[in-house]
This record gives sequence, structure tokens and C-alpha cells, in this order.
Amino acid sequence: MTQHMQSSTASTGAPRGTGGGLLHLHLLDTSVASDNVGDEIITRYLRAQLEATFPDAYFTTSASHDGLGRFGRRLVKAADTVFLLGTNALYSRWRARGGLMPMSRADVRAMDGKLVLFGVGANRAWTGRADRRQVRRLSRLLSSRFTHSVRDGSAMKIVEAAGRCVLNGSCPTIWTLPRQQSFAPARPEHVIFSLTAYRADRDADARFLDWLKTRYTRFSFWPQQVEDIAYFDSFANRPDATRIAPNLAAFDRALADPAALDVVGSRLHGGIHGLHAGRRSVILAVDNRAREIGAETQIPVLDRVEAPDRLDALLDAPIEIDLTASHELATRYLSQFEELRAA
Repeated sequence: MTQHMQSSTASTGAPRGTGGGLLHLHLLDTSVASDNVGDEIITRYLRAQLEATFPDAYFTTSASHDGLGRFGRRLVKAADTVFLLGTNALYSRWRARGGLMPMSRADVRAMDGKLVLFGVGANRAWTGRADRRQVRRLSRLLSSRFTHSVRDGSAMKIVEAAGRCVLNGSCPTIWTLPRQQSFAPARPEHVIFSLTAYRADRDADARFLDWLKTRYTRFSFWPQQVEDIAYFDSFANRPDATRIAPNLAAFDRALADPAALDVVGSRLHGGIHGLHAGRRSVILAVDNRAREIGAETQIPVLDRVEAPDRLDALLDAPIEIDLTASHELATRYLSQFEELRAA
């Protein structure tokens, strides 16, 4: 995990206030208008951290993926600070409509230096430069008063290009996991597993499904997106699995099974949610996000292509996870808001 600080002389986005000393925080909610339950997982953990940091604040929300709209702009304009919660919304190239964070001119005027990033990622890998128009837009949107939290190196480069202070703290969904977590070697009968349809690799996923049947006798499939269901059904070698509904409450019920179980699959936040439930979880990396989290933490991450040949050795050995560095980054990021609480 890395961090970078630099000064800026742009607008501070200082609090406007709601009157009577009430702190008004507006959240751009990435789980609204999303077909991915992973966004709901992200929002759950990030909002909980903000509510713990600002126990007396007034929170409002609007969708991030659809733009602000008339009511959202009114709330943003009234808010002291606006947080964008963990999505891959940062682009180095100019996007007239803003991509996953669409912004009209009226939206930009309403935001005007109030926006603080919380666990936001880059939508594309850093190419070495950012478009000048994109830099100007981000410089106007992003607060220069606070350090921003991003979850990958490309996002950090984009925020740096906009002249803002930034901390690369990986995904903040891991910030509230136990500082240390240990799992002894075990062979439970039950596994909850996942696939990722939008990152399909039929050969690697078929080999993963074959591996599951060599180690477990009870199978539960959790689709983090509804498209994962048809993708799973397309495999002739699929195990006879219980289908968990594609919603977070159903996943929570499955994780609460009193019997021992593992969580294994290519859904990053499904695996992190499994760790929060105290389950031994292994994430199969299908993109740079999972690989970077595996490299920066001790959370078990294997490349999906190599996983069938390496999973048994991993699970038949002790797993020790130490997230001390993540906890320190969480403290660094969240403690900066002391002045906002005291304002």
C-alpha cells in the first residue's frame, strides 16, 4: 500500500453547513442503479465507517451511476462534504458524460470542491498522462482540504494529476476486518463458490469447477450478478449446487450456516464479505484489483488460471492474515476528519 501527499492552492470546498451546527454529509451511493451486489457490499462497509466517524451527522444519499438530478443537486449544494463510495469511477481520458460518475455542468457547479473519494478505483489502467479537460474537471470537483482514498495505483496517478492529496489504501472494505485472522488447515464438506460472467474464461473456470468436486461434497453457488447464473449453467461439468439468491441477505444467511464451510471464487467482494463472516476465503483473481489486494495484504488471492493447481496446497496449510497496515491507513484517512466534526 502506498500513499502520496501534495499541496494544492485550489478551492478548499470548506463546509457551507446546514445551520444550527448540524454536519451534513452527502453520499454518492454506488449500489443504487447497479446490477452488481458487490456494490452493495462496498457501500455497507464504507457507510458504516463513516457513520462511526460522524455519529452525529445528517446523511443524505443519491445515486452515483445516474448523475445527481434536480433533487441530488439540491442535497449536494446544501451538504458540507460529499463522499463518493468505492467504485471504478476515475478516468484519465476525458468523458463528456463522466462514465460511471456522470456530471452535468450544473452537477459540477453544485459539487464545486466538496467531493472526497473513499476507496475509488480507476476504470482503466493509467496510460502515462491525463487529458487536460479531465484534470480541470477533477480539480474543480475534488476537495483540496482532505486526502482522498483510492484503491489502486492507476487511480492514485489520476488524482495526483488533478493536484490533490491521495492515499492508496487498497479497498476500504478490508479496513474493518480483524487486525489478525488465522485459519487452520481443514477440509470442510461445504463450499460457497462464485464465478464472474463478465470476465469469462471457460477453460480456467471449467478446471475450477472440476477441482471443487475433488475437495467438497456440498456445493452452494452465489451469483454476485444475475448474469453469473446463466454462465454457471453453461458448464456441463458444473457440480450439483444449491443456488443462493443474488442478494446480500441470502448470502448472509448462507454464510451463517452452523457447519464449517469455505468461500472460494472469483468475486472479490464476495470473498471479502466471507472473511467478515469469519469464513476461510480464497479469491481467484480475474483483474488487477484482486491481484493488488493480494500483493498488498495477506488475504489469500490466487490467479484464476493457476488456482486449480495451487488451491489444495493453500488450504492444507495454515493461513495467517495480518492487516495491521490496512488498519493504520484507515486511521490515517478517517482521523483527518476530526476538524470537520469539530467545525
